[in-house]
Amino acid sequence: MKLHQKGFLLGQLSQGGSMWDHELVAMALSEYSLSGAHWVSTLRVALEELAAAGLVTRVAGKIDDGSHAGKGKVLFHYKLSEFGQSRLHDTGLLQEGK
Repeated sequence: MKLHQKGFLLGQLSQGGSMWDHELVAMALSEYSLSGAHWVSTLRVALEELAAAGLVTRVAGKIDDGSHAGKGKVLFHYKLSEFGQSRLHDTGLLQEGK
């Protein structure tokens, strides 16, 4: 059984330090064999939900030049928050020392 998509996104951030939303979405689409605008939007909403819950933090934003999410769309750069890291440890999704 695969990890829930939000858990996957948190895990990627715990390993990668910080990442742009389009990078995280691409990884999740590949991991779960998904495609299409619906899934891209669903995963971007999931990232916003994680930010609203305080598990991740937006560290930067920029307007897409058309090479990632679509010209004129806002891209966000995320990192795992201390609270998010703590919660990953508490739930066993992140082992000590990682």
